[in-house]
Amino acid sequence: MSFEASLFVAFFLIVGSIIAISAIAQGRKRAEQVEELKRLASARGWKFESLLQKGWRIERWNGTTDGIAWTAESALHVSGGSHGKRRSYVGRWHGSFSPGINAPIAAMGVPKGKEVMTTQIAGGDSWIAKMAQKAVGFAFDKAIDVYFGDALGKEVDAGAMHRVDAQKIPGFIVMAADKDEGARILSQGFEKALIDALNDSASIMANEDRPWVLLRPNGISLARMNKFRDTTELEGFVRAGVALTRAFTFGRRSLS
Repeated sequence: MSFEASLFVAFFLIVGSIIAISAIAQGRKRAEQVEELKRLASARGWKFESLLQKGWRIERWNGTTDGIAWTAESALHVSGGSHGKRRSYVGRWHGSFSPGINAPIAAMGVPKGKEVMTTQIAGGDSWIAKMAQKAVGFAFDKAIDVYFGDALGKEVDAGAMHRVDAQKIPGFIVMAADKDEGARILSQGFEKALIDALNDSASIMANEDRPWVLLRPNGISLARMNKFRDTTELEGFVRAGVALTRAFTFGRRSLS
């Protein structure tokens, strides 16, 4: 073998060794992080697991707080190719709870002052307005899938939901499959619960990147396009979700 060929082989052996060592180091660091998350969860009476699912790396917690059984997920998805990788994050909390409704209601968290929706701008009966409304409905349906997951997304026909009129909640846009039911739920305490959370500086609802809230006949969920930065932030989601369940006069813990 020539001297140049030997250098070429040696170079690739060195590069390969560096990559292998780096992968081993990252694997050990990840294993240590998982063990620490398990320890922190166990100290709170929760369970924790880390898994890969359809291209997503998911950190999942299960627990029960004030009688509400819940599951939380912090998920990471990496996509892209030669032009760079794109990372997508989502943090979700699902509580087993029946708020006493028959159809889904969603409260989309937005920065204060951004509550005006495209669907209002695209009002009217012209074919252009109808196309715009259909596009917005399709986008909203896809957003529900991304925020809350495909399983819950299949339960909710977001494209058929309508904005609830006469709401006065800064930082939220409320949509309901049944507008009358949505207005009733707001008037019976849900609106006050959201406003109280917005005014509580310790609540995650007071942040500009506040989560979306999804009410279903058998559950309540919070979701945000950002991972849980630590266990303390997850606790904030748990507190916020459980606090919202207290707003429903006829609500009850779900047996499912």
